[in-house]
Amino acid sequence: MKAGPQKSFLGTHQDRRSKDSHHFLTGKRIFCIDFLLLNAAFFVSHFLKQETIRPDEAYTKLLLLFYLSWWVSGMIGKKFRISSFQAFGPGMWTCLLSSLYLLYLVSFMVVVLGVTGFSRLHIFGTCLLLSGLEVTLWSLLNAAFNRRATDRISFENILSPFRIEKNISYGLMVMDVCLAVFAFFIVNYLKRGDLAMLPDYPRLFLIFLGLWFLTSLVTGKFAVRRYQNVYFFLWQWFKAGFVMMAVMAVLIFGARLFYYSRLQALGPILVLMGMEFFLVYFYYRSFIAGNNREPDDVESVDKVREILKQDPIPEASNLDILRDRLMSPARKKIKNRLSDFPDEEFEFIDAHIDLNDMMQVETAVERTSDLFNLDADRAMLRLYLNMKRINDIRRLNVYFLQVHQMLLPGGYFAGFAHTIKTRHEWVYEKYPKYLAHLVYGADFCFHRIMPKLPGLQKLYFQLTRGRGRVLSRAELLGRLCFCGFDIVAEKEIGRRLFFIAKKAKTASLDKSPTYGPLVQLKRSGLDGKTVFIYKFRTMHPYSEYLQQYVYDRQGLERGGKLENDFRLTTWGKFMRKLWLDELPMLYNWLKGDLGIVGVRPLSFQYLSMYDKELQMLRKKVRPGLVPPFYADLPQTFEQICESERRYIQAFLASPVRTQIIYFWKAFVNIVIRGARSK
Repeated sequence: MKAGPQKSFLGTHQDRRSKDSHHFLTGKRIFCIDFLLLNAAFFVSHFLKQETIRPDEAYTKLLLLFYLSWWVSGMIGKKFRISSFQAFGPGMWTCLLSSLYLLYLVSFMVVVLGVTGFSRLHIFGTCLLLSGLEVTLWSLLNAAFNRRATDRISFENILSPFRIEKNISYGLMVMDVCLAVFAFFIVNYLKRGDLAMLPDYPRLFLIFLGLWFLTSLVTGKFAVRRYQNVYFFLWQWFKAGFVMMAVMAVLIFGARLFYYSRLQALGPILVLMGMEFFLVYFYYRSFIAGNNREPDDVESVDKVREILKQDPIPEASNLDILRDRLMSPARKKIKNRLSDFPDEEFEFIDAHIDLNDMMQVETAVERTSDLFNLDADRAMLRLYLNMKRINDIRRLNVYFLQVHQMLLPGGYFAGFAHTIKTRHEWVYEKYPKYLAHLVYGADFCFHRIMPKLPGLQKLYFQLTRGRGRVLSRAELLGRLCFCGFDIVAEKEIGRRLFFIAKKAKTASLDKSPTYGPLVQLKRSGLDGKTVFIYKFRTMHPYSEYLQQYVYDRQGLERGGKLENDFRLTTWGKFMRKLWLDELPMLYNWLKGDLGIVGVRPLSFQYLSMYDKELQMLRKKVRPGLVPPFYADLPQTFEQICESERRYIQAFLASPVRTQIIYFWKAFVNIVIRGARSK
């Protein structure tokens, strides 16, 4: 008998109760329910302590502090994610850890801010009561909806997320305890100018060492595992330091140890974390990363053949054999040269280029960002592959034009690049989540924003030589089209965007392709003359050269706009909704290029989609700021064409009357009915 689908609390197709729970629990409901539980816990604790539900001004501030700490602890503990409640054990730990984080945060802020007047019963009671309410509610929901025998309430399932670490490095432990002792006494010396402690401070020293031991044991920071990189190893130690600092704050507040200096209580932990950074970094580089030995140097003929991946050539070379080899299909050569890359990349190239139809002498595979290599005399190629990421090339357009010149008409150019999307995915895969936020933010500002700012652009390229800057997908493909290529295919492989472009035309003759915040767009005007329309940028640079590619790939959506246009930036979508991008067009109106009401100023590529009759009609009228689209609100491309045809015919018969009627209709649709163009 075929086994049925596996059941879980969050969804099965055969257990109706589990299915009901899936519909009941959502991220928003978890947030709202837990917020109500927090308020209930706070006011119950306040009533037990003050015998009144209404808090005074001081406790109102404490309530706001609880709100902030509750939200932060919920985000850290992933309490508002439905994925955290897929099973009883992980769900139970989510509730307990989030409440513990809440206690840590509130106590830490009370200690740091020096607010000592709040009741311990109130703060600890609120956290304890909230934890009890969450665990009780979760247990009831789990018992009511879940039917998996392997996930019912049991001691084993509660402890299932807890992992006991192995492979402890006792050398690290000894070095770290020495650093902990040194950190405590160095702060004591900086505080008082003497290593001798005050009479009651040995007790604080013992508390400090006890917390160091417990947090090290719980976080498993001395366990040496196979980490993805040094940052994941460091994160375990930073996490232990944060937990140690939070527990110290709880003890100070809970035991009323306010007579201790906050610098002496919390300062050694910060100093210890700083020293641990260097200890862990050098330990990882010396003992963990060092285990991955570099391959031995080439010292034998067999290794040479293995690396070059070619058959031995006899000493008495036969020119006919060499000629046959150069004239043989390039497929085997390309596959061998791409052996260091994922198999999916060769399959991608092989699927879009007939490699058996190309000779080896007609192809070249290189790994370089140096433009000089392309200046050498060589035979014209039908296929050029560069396995160096495009982001490291300083002058992209010059490079693309050199490749274009080197290829035969119809020749192919293949390569890859880091885009904004793939860069984001790569950073968040390489670094722990909370560290990734900081790394990606700094990386985006340096490698994406700085190269585009006029004042900092030269400094950026002096520092980096253009290496590592991040390109958007639209800018990369747009630059290729600008330099005379057509995009054949593109695909994300291994956190990179691979592309294949074909030499299909001459390079664009545009003297200044748009790159800055103010763009100048070539449009068809009155009598078919070219006019330059000014707008604020809403698309990635070089996007205007991709219009045909996006149309061929994705077509039009309702309203005549391109479907799922990836060229739009996030801020561009916002600006378009409010027409902020069209403010510079008022300058075109003052110049006389545009009227108040008129057909939309179209690019020549988009205009070519119209029938010949309508193209001739459009030449007889001046484009306008307010197109007839907003008067008729057509839905399809054909309806847009008919709307413009009716407007032009009416305008030619009665210009003033037509302008007034269409302006009024557009005003009503925009202001009253909220019509917008996507």
